[in-house]
Order: sequence, then C-alpha cells, then structure tokens
Amino acid sequence: MSIPIPPWTPPWPTSSTAGFVRISNTHLRPGGCAEQVARKARPDVFPDARAPWEPKGVGSFPLGLARDALVLLLGGAATLPEDPSARIRAAIDRAAQDSWDEWAPESRPPVEQAIVGYLEVLESLRAEGALPESLVFADLAVAQDPDADRVEFWAWALLHLSRDGTVREAHLLRWRSAANVSLGEAEVALIAHVAGSGSVVDHDKWWRPFEPRKGLTQPPTPATVRVRVIGMLDRSSDVRFDGTPAEAEDLFARLVPSSLELLGGGSTRPSGSCAGCGIRHVCSGIDRMPGLLGVTGYSPRTRSISPSALWTHRACPRQLHLSRDLGLPRTPGAAGPSLIRGTQVHAWLAAAHARGVACSGSDLPEGHEQSAVHTGLAWSADDYAVNRPYLLQHLGCCPFDEAGAAEVDSEVSVTAWDTDANVVFTTRPDAAYRDSEGRWVLRETKTLSPKGLPDDRTVLLERYAQAAAAICLLADGWTPDGADALPGLVELELLGPEQGEVIRYDAGDPLTVLVARTSLADRVDTWLFDTTHPIGDRPPCRTCEVFEWCEISPYSPLEEVTADLLPDVHDVDQAWAGTASDEVLRVLGRPDADEEFPF
Repeated sequence: MSIPIPPWTPPWPTSSTAGFVRISNTHLRPGGCAEQVARKARPDVFPDARAPWEPKGVGSFPLGLARDALVLLLGGAATLPEDPSARIRAAIDRAAQDSWDEWAPESRPPVEQAIVGYLEVLESLRAEGALPESLVFADLAVAQDPDADRVEFWAWALLHLSRDGTVREAHLLRWRSAANVSLGEAEVALIAHVAGSGSVVDHDKWWRPFEPRKGLTQPPTPATVRVRVIGMLDRSSDVRFDGTPAEAEDLFARLVPSSLELLGGGSTRPSGSCAGCGIRHVCSGIDRMPGLLGVTGYSPRTRSISPSALWTHRACPRQLHLSRDLGLPRTPGAAGPSLIRGTQVHAWLAAAHARGVACSGSDLPEGHEQSAVHTGLAWSADDYAVNRPYLLQHLGCCPFDEAGAAEVDSEVSVTAWDTDANVVFTTRPDAAYRDSEGRWVLRETKTLSPKGLPDDRTVLLERYAQAAAAICLLADGWTPDGADALPGLVELELLGPEQGEVIRYDAGDPLTVLVARTSLADRVDTWLFDTTHPIGDRPPCRTCEVFEWCEISPYSPLEEVTADLLPDVHDVDQAWAGTASDEVLRVLGRPDADEEFPF
C-alpha cells in the first residue's frame, strides 16, 4: 500500500534535499504550524543559515525519561543491578545520561512513580491474560517505497511483541486518565498500522533513515494488534484499537491520507512553541521585535513567556519552575472563585461580541432561566447570579458602543520574538478594534474583588502585565493586521460587582510607554534570571497543580518495589528472533516548550 505525501518546498534557502519523509501520529493533529510539521517530517533538510548555538537545557519532558528508562528495564539491559529499587534508579540514571538535556533532581520523583505505576499495570494485564509474555522495543516503523521515495511511518510508544509472535501492543504513555486522553481517529489508525505491520528498527542519528535491527530476525505478522493508552501515575488503561493487522491497515488507508495536509507546509502559526523550533531563525512567520520587553540581558537558550506565566512567577516562582520549566505532571487543583468568575465573564464577553452588536440590558435578564447569551455557556443559576453584576458594569462601555468602531475581534493571538533578550513573548488581548480615527485599540478586561476599583490607579500597569505588554506592542509598531497605523490605544476595562471603568492609555505618549516598558521589563527580568526558584511568600498551594512535587522529600515508591514486579533479564530465544535483545537506543529530539511530545 502506498499513499501520496504532499510535496513541500522549504520557504528558506537550503542546499539539502529530503532523502526520506518520517511521519508520526502527532503530525496528523489539525491546527498546528504547517511549516514546522513539514520540516519535522523531513529531518534531513536543514536551512543553509545555521541556527545559533544554544547550551544544554533542563529536561522538560519527563514522560520521555520514564519511557527511556522502561525500555532499559524491559528491553533486556542485563547490566542493571539485581536489586529492584537499585535497578529502577540505575535505569533512570542511564536514560538521563544518554539524554540531550540536563535533568533536575525534582524530575526524579514523578518519573519513579510513573515507572512503578506502569509496571503494576503491566503486572495486572499479565494476570488477567490480556497481554502474554512479551519483548519490548522502542521503535517499530513501516517503510513505504523504501527503495524510491522513502516514507517512514512511526509512533512514539512502548511496543510489546509477544514471545510467540501472535500479539503486538503499542502502549501510549501518559501521566493520568487514560480514558480521557485525546487521540484523533487518524492518529490511532497510524499507530495501529505501525504496531501491526512495522519492523523492529534502530537509528544512530535522527536525521538518518531507520534501519532494521541488526542481528535480529524480524517477527512474524501477529494475529492481534492493540493500541492501549496507559496512565502511569493512576494505573489507568484504555484500549483504543483491538483488531487484526489487516483491519489496522484498512483503517490507515481510509483515515490517514486525508490528514496529511500539514506536511505540505505553506502557512505558519506562531505560538510559544516557536521557542523550541529548529527553524525559528529562518522563519518569516514570527514577528521579530528587538527590545520589546525592555530587558538588558540575553538568554543563552531561547525561552517563551506570557503574562499569565509572569503572574504565576510573581505568586510562586517554584510553581512555575516545576510546571513549566520541568514539565512535571499536573493535578488540576480546585479553581478559586476569582479565577472561575474571570474565566466565565471572559467567555460571556467573547460570545456576546461575536454577534457583532453592542451588549445591552436585554442580554442580561434577571432570571437565569431566560434565554440570552449565557444560555450557550452551560452556567448554573449560581454562576449567573455571581457573574451578572460584573457584566452589568460592561454595559455602556462595550467596544461596539464606540462611535465608528470597526473590525472588532475577540481574543487576538500575539507572538513576538524579542531578539535582544532571546525570548518569545505570547499574549492574547481580550479584544481589538479600530476606533473612529483609524487607530487600533487593544482591550484587556479584568474582574475585581468585591472591594471594587483600586484607589491608586498608578499600580495598574505594574499589576496587569497584559496591559503593559499591549502598550509596548503598539508603541513598537505591532498591529493586528500587520499594516502601518497611527499609534494606538490600550483600554483596561475593570469590572467590579457595583461599578466599572475603562482606563485608556495612549501608546503614542512617551511617558506612558516608559512606565509600561519599565514595569514589563522588571517582571520579565525577575523571571528570566531566576536561578533559585523559591517558594512564594504567599504561595497558592491550595490551587497549585504541582503541589505534590513541591515537598522537600516527595514520596518515592521504590522502597516498596519487590522483585516480582520486574521481569527477568533473558535472551530473545524464540524462533523468530535469533539473538539477544540489544539495549534499545533512546529516541533523539528536544521537546518544544508547549508541546506534549517532541516529534
């Protein structure tokens, strides 16, 4: 079976030609950056202009570290210690040493717990008879037209091949809630096809084609193929495909070809993930705005930041470090009333403004049961009772009330690369529109506590980094449509339960810009050069998503591990495999900052 691959012409100068295409399930997800996906699928194509050297970064994909350690534990690494706890620690150590990144000590506890959780799931599957005794490999791939226009289909998973050759399972590793993991039908089809028809492969460099495992007779076609999601921390398991290789191939042929459009490139989608993109330095899709953030220092590694992340850093630097820098698993905390209220009010405003007319009293009837804007937001009667007083203050200061207001848009995405600081900055103004004079206006809306409006208005730009950033963006020439325009305005809409006010800032006023730039620079500088990541003075522990990893000595399950949980180290002695299983090479690649997987 051969399916057509969209052609791609790199939009930047290059002397290299794609010798093969490597497609993983993540490339099939809609909404990504087409140019980034097209380049990732052709790993041997490089821009002529070399990317600036960057030092090693801190490991931010601990799920990958757990997977690599499991490959060593289950794939026949006979040099590991006999003691179960020591064996797991040694596998993690070796996987970390082979990594491109430097791993922080804080990454160890969740990785240890994840490995033990996975082994317990595996033990349960064995006991139930759901998975026979198996051999474990890191890489299976299906090669299409290997002697012509080579295309490799591959998936990031832990692959189990039963020792009798009849069953293959691809285990997709996640932290929790296996049944709730979002996977498109085309993704599952590709993974199932690779698991059912793929060959065991190795690679020495990621930009070179896979090669069949040397010294290994390839396994026979199995009778059964499964794709199973494993939530390692909560021991959850969910089967997404269970069928024959022929059924997997049929599903692949029906669903995958129509999901390959991103491989043709042709468009960009700037976001925080640009900070980890290997072609950022030659990409025309991201706005370069040197000096935007006002920071005098330079980050050796490109990093990304947003106003919400700056807010988190101010509340608790350690929370941001654990969740964002180290990528530790998060447990959704109980959202506070102010966060719930702010989120719901923003959703109402976005829905109301999408109609293209000014908000009015009829949009906010006294009774929750009456049909209005809130009807489609699934609010409870209590939600409506809490939010309605705030929304009433919006009436009369709606952007559509402005005479001559045009091109009103909600939730505008902004991504700018401050090349002086080497920081990618992302923000989302709540609304953007042109006023009667043709100036762009960016609006930020904030709900306030019952105390209402602050007495000292000079603290607002220091308090709300979004507003300060919006002023700096307009002052430096950024506009929503990319065209030249008069210096714009920033509106800070403050909504309390009994009063509201819109405060306007002129991005053409030098003093206003100076105050905004100074405030923003202070916030960014404090985050960018923070090397200790202390716990905040008043940390929001009750709602912290990484609270369980913040203890001085987080719980480790390794002391409770028994030898029964780990498989014996043995040779591959089945008829289809004539030699001992080699230690499987780890998958190379640096994860993008905002992506779940680096492939």
